[in-house]
Amino acid sequence: MLKNYLKIAFRNLLRNKLFSVLNIMGLVIGMVACLLILQYVRFEMSYDTSFKNADNIFRISNDDYQEGRLAQRSSTSYINIGRMMINDFPEVQKQTSIRRFRASTMSYKQNSFKEKELYLVDPSFLDIFSLRLLKGDRAKALSQPLSIVVTQTMAKKYFGGEDPMGKTVVFNGRRNFKVTGVVEDAPADSHFDYSCLISNHRLRKVYKERNFEWAWSNFHVYVLASPGTTAAQLEAKLPSINKKYLDPVDAETVKFRAHKLTDLHLLSGYDVSLSPGNNANSIYLLLLIAIFILLIAWINYINLATARATDRAREVGIRKVIGAYRRQLIVQFLGESFLINLLAVLLTVFLVDFLSPLFVQFTGKAMQFNMWQSTEFWLIFGAIFILGVLLSGLYPAFVLSRFKPVTVLKGKIIRSPKGIALRKGLTLFQFAASFLLIGGTLAVYQQLSYMRSKDVGFKIDKTLIVEGPRILDSTFGTRIKAFINNTRQLSQVQSLTTSSCIPSQRFSANISGIKVKGQPGDGFLQNLAWVDAQYIPAYGLKLLAGRNFSAKNKNDFQKSVIINASAAKMLGFSPQDIVNKRLICDIEDDISDYKIVGVIDDYHQKSFKEATAPLVLHYRPITREYFSIKLRTSDMPAAIATVKGLYAKSYPKDTFEYYFLDVAYNAQYQADQRFGKMFALFSGLAIFVACMGLFGLASFTLLQRTKEVGIRKVLGASSQSLMLMLLRDFLKPVLLASLLALPIMYWGVTEWLKNFAYRMNINWVLFVLPLLVVGAIALLTVGFQTFKTTRNNPVDSLRYE
Repeated sequence: MLKNYLKIAFRNLLRNKLFSVLNIMGLVIGMVACLLILQYVRFEMSYDTSFKNADNIFRISNDDYQEGRLAQRSSTSYINIGRMMINDFPEVQKQTSIRRFRASTMSYKQNSFKEKELYLVDPSFLDIFSLRLLKGDRAKALSQPLSIVVTQTMAKKYFGGEDPMGKTVVFNGRRNFKVTGVVEDAPADSHFDYSCLISNHRLRKVYKERNFEWAWSNFHVYVLASPGTTAAQLEAKLPSINKKYLDPVDAETVKFRAHKLTDLHLLSGYDVSLSPGNNANSIYLLLLIAIFILLIAWINYINLATARATDRAREVGIRKVIGAYRRQLIVQFLGESFLINLLAVLLTVFLVDFLSPLFVQFTGKAMQFNMWQSTEFWLIFGAIFILGVLLSGLYPAFVLSRFKPVTVLKGKIIRSPKGIALRKGLTLFQFAASFLLIGGTLAVYQQLSYMRSKDVGFKIDKTLIVEGPRILDSTFGTRIKAFINNTRQLSQVQSLTTSSCIPSQRFSANISGIKVKGQPGDGFLQNLAWVDAQYIPAYGLKLLAGRNFSAKNKNDFQKSVIINASAAKMLGFSPQDIVNKRLICDIEDDISDYKIVGVIDDYHQKSFKEATAPLVLHYRPITREYFSIKLRTSDMPAAIATVKGLYAKSYPKDTFEYYFLDVAYNAQYQADQRFGKMFALFSGLAIFVACMGLFGLASFTLLQRTKEVGIRKVLGASSQSLMLMLLRDFLKPVLLASLLALPIMYWGVTEWLKNFAYRMNINWVLFVLPLLVVGAIALLTVGFQTFKTTRNNPVDSLRYE
């Protein structure tokens, strides 16, 4: 019996090749897209889950408030908070803190490299995160001062085939560290990205001696709690830390937060994260697109199967006359659905395997496509297959199997209003989804274009960034001056300025308690950067009031600052009125009053996803972190080679690291651009599948109306009027679907734009263009078939059965 059902199903596939191809192609595209998206979503949502105690590890961070308003969310906190939580909270078992250092030069013999991610950690770091130590004693590896645990990659880079244990590496040319262990590289799906782990024994001692333990909140702190503990439970207890350990001012302005380790990657809005995260809403949106594509493919099958009910009515009638029961007919039609879905699954397996490497490259993520070895994947794949068979086959099977033999054999088939209404409703859903996807793609594109076209407030083009030297010795001052002077004399160089940070990065520090001398209150939180006297003119920053720093003015080096317009506004003054006021702030552990000598206009240090922040610039004649070199030549490679030569002459043991500022600044939008491309790609696939369904539905509907068209032509109707009549029937649901989708789209775009501090204006183009595109797609899909039907000879049309 089963063999017979499959044979009949296969014959029907071959007999109706067009509809079979459309159904199989739609299902294949839907399943491939869905599985690729699921792989990406699974990767993004699996961050940090590989750690043994992931469900019981929490990060403790600070929210800073000013006058009752949230001023900043940071992923860091105080070095001592973890230890105090162990003392005060019985459910907290262990703690560790991380102090990150970036762009430091590490050397072994003749090998010197700039390491981007160095973590100073407590010895408990290895245990809390259950990291696999390949060499060394876990209990002792980080217990002694000046000990370092290197990753596999770093060990190979520095030591080659040598055993790294016991070897000495030199940090920035002035401090020796002994290698006490080799640890596995940080997992790709982790928010950690360390190249080595350094004992923070010495740092803790310094902080304790200088009373910094509750002064500087620049540590990433993690605690291991007992099983069953939640972030909410820990957070409810944290106010007791404020009362017991913080000074009165900080106790009122700092709120401690607890976040589960596995939630950190998709946690938005926190500054100073160890690695770039992702936006949870973007992930859920891609997941929604995956569901849309599958639903559209299944709807195509239902629409085409029910639309062909008339064609198959006689077949059903004959089978019932010769003794077939309704149950047997339902099984037969489900068998057809099973066969089509099975063929689609086989093609899907091949295509997913083939496209996966390309998709991984497209996403820019270090994903390992190992879905075939995952039980979870096969369960999802199996569920999609079974749902596909049932959803796409069950309703058509019930519709076709209920026909009465006497009625259908006489040729009297009454179309069910409910069935027609269902098909129209499903078609409405398809085009409403298409409208939303086109509008969403357009919104992403417009917002990205808006951000990249806005004036950042400084000169960004032709600016070569050179990372400053890290190896220090007694001749460092002389050598850095020589490099700066020699570089400024180059004909290809327009200007050179030094600073502690550059645009595209966070500022060098946050300082709290800032206020104008004599102002009441506890002061404000503001950002701090160190710059030389060339920084403002080199970057083309606009001076609103006062003057620039001057190398000839000795007071500038000690007690002068320049602030931006946002800082002046926060302090309650206009740019003109605040010049020459005294600013109370703590710069490099010197709580003193500094003269405000100038006010600059706001500029966008970070991307337009973030608002401009209050800023204090402090003067240093030379800042070694970054050289910003403005070039005035079209031959960039030659200019870079010349600068590199001067750098090598001054710093032979340091690595020359450079990049262009516009590249670094635009890199802030890479994640959004990648999301935009993925959104556009899968939206396009969803729309294509919907068009395939419309094409098939239009083909069959027009065949059914062939005789009607012939009669109308005989009665005098023109081809143009007939074409308009038929097109109107297809375009009506498109227009209705778009109108229904409008408020949903407006709400969705508005919610998505809340992720950005600076947002485009939502204009009419965002709603009219998707409508035109959806209409044009529908018109192109059915236009040729409609034209062909209306041009038929009425004699042939009247003969059509």
